Amino acid sequence: MRKLKLSGSDTFPDFSVATGITLFIIIFSILFSFLTTRLQSLFSDKLLITVWAIFSSSVLIGGLLWFIITHYRKYILNLLFQPFNYFIKGFYHYLLFLPILSLVIKFSFFIFTKIGFSPEPQQIVLIYFKTDSFYLLFIMSFLSCIIVPFSEEIIFRGIVYPGLKKRFSVPSSMILSSLIFALLHNEIFVLAGLFVFGIFLSYLFEKHKNLWLSISVHFFNNLFTTIVVLIGKYFYNIKP
Repeated sequence: MRKLKLSGSDTFPDFSVATGITLFIIIFSILFSFLTTRLQSLFSDKLLITVWAIFSSSVLIGGLLWFIITHYRKYILNLLFQPFNYFIKGFYHYLLFLPILSLVIKFSFFIFTKIGFSPEPQQIVLIYFKTDSFYLLFIMSFLSCIIVPFSEEIIFRGIVYPGLKKRFSVPSSMILSSLIFALLHNEIFVLAGLFVFGIFLSYLFEKHKNLWLSISVHFFNNLFTTIVVLIGKYFYNIKP
């Protein structure tokens, strides 16, 4: 696939855009957490809270993607060439990285246990276990495996990371963007795993200059997690 040439009106993401998007996500997340806490105090229906969380996340992702596509359409399209080839490579790279990711998460859980904490699954995993609605499970699986990998890679690897590179070195930008990526998931017990995962995705993007590879790795990671959780839920009756 031939890359598109950027016209005079098309630009590359800069440092101000990277920080602006990061601050927007932080402010939205704080507001979302506050409203979610209020809803939990007013309603006991967990399904309603879950629907609210899905709706809020969709609004955030949709708004950011609209901004990115509006301002950086050709730039993003240039990073999405040869989808099939890079998607297959993504599966191979994920299999290579999976043992490292597993070790990091296990070591992180070990440290938390040693200092007196009881590590808990991610919120999305708990929601999978707590709901029995087929439609809700389908929507969550679709968002987790399709929408989230595509949108997060465009936002964090396609915009935030290149924007930080305008101000910092490649290693520093990888560390900063991955730290932002991990912190904004608001999952303290898997923070180390998310950070290392972000570093790996940034490395793949820096090396290949193609978003499909990181999207693919992200997709297979979320798909693998979803399959494991659903197998545990329905075949082994696991209830965290």
